[in-house]
Amino acid sequence: MAGSINQAKFSRLDWLMVGISLLMIFYHILSVWMPMFNALLHQNVHLGFAFVLLFLAAMKNSRKVVKIWYAVALLISVVVIVYMHVEEERLQMWAGYPEAADVVIGLVLVVLIFYLTWKSWGGVFPLIVTVSVLYALFGHHIPGPLGHPDFSPKLVLSNLGIGFKGTYGMLLNASANLVFLFIIFGSMFESVGIGRFFIEIGTLLGRYLRGGSAQTAVFSSSFVGMCTGAAAANVALTGAYTIPLMKRTGFKKEQAGAIEAVASTGGQLTPPVMGVAIFLMASFLGTTYADLMATALVPAVIYYMTAMFGVILIASKSRIPMLTATVNRSTLWHGAPLFIIPIGLITFLLIKRYTPGYSAVVAIVALLAIAVLRKETRPSLSTLLNGLKEGALMGSAIAVACAMIGMFTTMLTFTGAGPKLAGLIQAISGGNLLLALFLTMILAIFLGCAMPTPVAYVVTALVVAPVLESMGLTMLTAHFFVFYFAILSAVTPPVAGAALVGSRLAGASYMKTGWESLKLVAPFFLVPFFIIKNPIILSKAQPLTEGVFALLALLMCWASFMFFCQRYLFTDTNMLVQGGFLIVSAAGIHHGFYGNKVSLFIGMLLFVALIFYQWRRRLAKE
Repeated sequence: MAGSINQAKFSRLDWLMVGISLLMIFYHILSVWMPMFNALLHQNVHLGFAFVLLFLAAMKNSRKVVKIWYAVALLISVVVIVYMHVEEERLQMWAGYPEAADVVIGLVLVVLIFYLTWKSWGGVFPLIVTVSVLYALFGHHIPGPLGHPDFSPKLVLSNLGIGFKGTYGMLLNASANLVFLFIIFGSMFESVGIGRFFIEIGTLLGRYLRGGSAQTAVFSSSFVGMCTGAAAANVALTGAYTIPLMKRTGFKKEQAGAIEAVASTGGQLTPPVMGVAIFLMASFLGTTYADLMATALVPAVIYYMTAMFGVILIASKSRIPMLTATVNRSTLWHGAPLFIIPIGLITFLLIKRYTPGYSAVVAIVALLAIAVLRKETRPSLSTLLNGLKEGALMGSAIAVACAMIGMFTTMLTFTGAGPKLAGLIQAISGGNLLLALFLTMILAIFLGCAMPTPVAYVVTALVVAPVLESMGLTMLTAHFFVFYFAILSAVTPPVAGAALVGSRLAGASYMKTGWESLKLVAPFFLVPFFIIKNPIILSKAQPLTEGVFALLALLMCWASFMFFCQRYLFTDTNMLVQGGFLIVSAAGIHHGFYGNKVSLFIGMLLFVALIFYQWRRRLAKE
């Protein structure tokens, strides 16, 4: 293998982390073919690996005295996992009635998960879970319908983890059996340098589309994000190249940061390898990942049409030429098999109903085999090991987040808080579906500002999806509605995590970058509202005539809202034209939501008239 191990980059602690990471990866791969434990014990081992890796990572970045405390915490976490493993049968049988030693272990387990989630993801979600636990302990003092029966602290603790509930369940199972190996697959993509191939693809396409340098960002970031599924990390990965390129070719720095942020965010909703939240959705809905992958295809296409045509409008308005950079054909030739074969294998196996874990393992083996065959794509051993270590660390961080989400979901169901919150939202909306959807959108974006997409999706779906279902929506539609807005929070001010990273790389104002990203992605905000009454957008059956009209209405109001946001079509738009495009968007939404064909007809007439008017204005200026 070309390249050598760079000793300077690997301390003894690094080597220990690499060793644990490889052991964790080997265990999960082996479990796909030959499960060694039952489902709960498998989750326990998965959580144990996560504890060890995260504490080792914390030790690496700490001073000597703090290192000792982390080492002690690591040993304690191992003791907790071993205890849970050995006593599993008894703890399940006597759930709700833990003994003194069980109480101590249960409390320590909860504290470990709280701390590692806070360290990995921030304090907002631990705070929300704390509120749910306090409600379980003291909610019986609340009078009226918001209260609940008196639960003993031991019963609450059992439902948090020691009784193999809460922490252990559907979400940690998804992390152990679905998410982890896909994260390793994504980390290997980075290790073999697939980003160079994506950038060349973007450069090639950018030679034929206006705003070519930004089209490079759109296409390369979409491919990379499809594999990593993390918006902010994707911006950091591809933005280091695309943002300076966009700035050099004439884009304003805030526009460059925004375009990269929007392109990177879309990876989480792009099949076949989507973000972590889609695995959790599959678990919630009791369906297969392959079904959800097919369902998400049309909205993903619309998302990248939004980014691509938005870039064309920005470039045309600023008179930015197409890209003229030379495409490295060798990189394209050598990189194509690295992407096409593994992604093709995953898609084929999922369609054939193989498990996601099995599909990921096959893709990992194929990717590594193809990479080492050619000198140009062969990673050095240090690069490969570091990539696997980083992937295992990310998988570990997601594992503790899933464990904490499990606590939250159990507290919602255990105390009956979920239906009560759903009833509260229904009461606020007054039974009005459109208002309930608007409130859901605000909640998903708000939670997504402070939490990673999977957590924001789960929390919102648990609270709001039952309300939407009670108002006549299918479970699938309700969950996808929440899913899309949880993702869009990454580019929606005031927080907009992906735009924040993009602004730093561009050297631009954060708020200006956030505003530009919102203007660019705003037309896609219409799509989740359209899916409510038009299942054809989620690739589901709908009468042909209704489906065609729905797609026409969506494209019409999507394009109109884009022209409205960018204030440009052939030439700058004036206030009268701006108002006209806004009316067209409203007419399209009215048809999409209520099926009113008069609105569609009026909107189409006005849309054609505005396009003709703008074209005449363009000719008059030439």
